[in-house]
Amino acid sequence: MLRILLTNDDGIEAQGIRRLAEALLDLEEAEIYVVAPAEERSGVGHGLTYRSALAPVSHAFYGLPVKAWAINGNPADCVKAACHLLFEDRRRPDIVFSGINVGTNLGRDIYYSGTCSGAREAVILGVPGVALSYDNWYAQDDFGRVGELIRPLLQMFCEQAADKKLPADVFWNVNIPHLPPEQVKGIAPAALALHHYEDRYDREDGGYWLTREYPDGQQQSDADDYHLVKNGYITVTPVHIDATDRSLLAEMAEWPLVKQRGQGTT
Repeated sequence: MLRILLTNDDGIEAQGIRRLAEALLDLEEAEIYVVAPAEERSGVGHGLTYRSALAPVSHAFYGLPVKAWAINGNPADCVKAACHLLFEDRRRPDIVFSGINVGTNLGRDIYYSGTCSGAREAVILGVPGVALSYDNWYAQDDFGRVGELIRPLLQMFCEQAADKKLPADVFWNVNIPHLPPEQVKGIAPAALALHHYEDRYDREDGGYWLTREYPDGQQQSDADDYHLVKNGYITVTPVHIDATDRSLLAEMAEWPLVKQRGQGTT
C-alpha cells in the first residue's frame, strides 16, 4: 500500500493541509500520515532545528482516517522526523506532498518557502516530493474547489511514485490559480519567474516590515510560472536540487589559479 506523507509550513491546523488530505483520501487506497509544524513556519526556507530538541506530539486531524503529529520545528524537520523517528517499521514514505500553501510560491519564492523545503527535503532523503500552493493570499480562508483542481495531478504523482517512475533529485513545484475549475485553462509546465517582484520595506510601529511590489509593465516570459498562473493555468515546475552550474565548471578549468587534476608540480 502506498505510504503518503503530508507536511506544510502553515501549521498542522491550517485548512490547506486538511484540503490536501481530503483530496488524497478521495483518490487513493493509501496510508496517509501528517507531520507538520505545531505553529506557522512560513518563510523559514530550508531551516533545520539544531539548538533545541524536537518533540513530536500526536495530534487529532479533523476526524480524518490519518495518523498525525505536530512538531516544534520547521517543514524540513518534519520530513526528517517522519523518515527517521516516527514510523515504527522505519519504512520511508513513497511520496511527500507539502502544502497546500496559503498563497503562491513562484519564481525565487522556492528559496524562501517552507512549503518548498518540505518537498526538497524529501528529495534529499531519496523520496519524491511535491509542493503545492494556492493563489489565495488575499482570501486566505477561501480554498474554493482546490481539491477538484489538483485531483488529476495527485493521481498522476501517486501512480508514478508507486511505479518508481519519478526522477531522483527533482521536486515538483505546483501553483494553482484561485479560480473555479471551469475557468482554469489547463496544466502547464513552467519555468521559474525569478524577477516578477521587488522587495520593499515599510516602516510601521517603529520597525520595518518586508513587503513586495509588482512593477507595472514588467517584462515577463509567457512560459514562466508567474505569467501562467496569473493567466489561469495550474503550473508545474521540476526543480533540480543539484544547483551546480556545470558550464562554468568547464570554464573554471582555464583559470590560472586552477591546477588540473593529474598535473604535477614542476
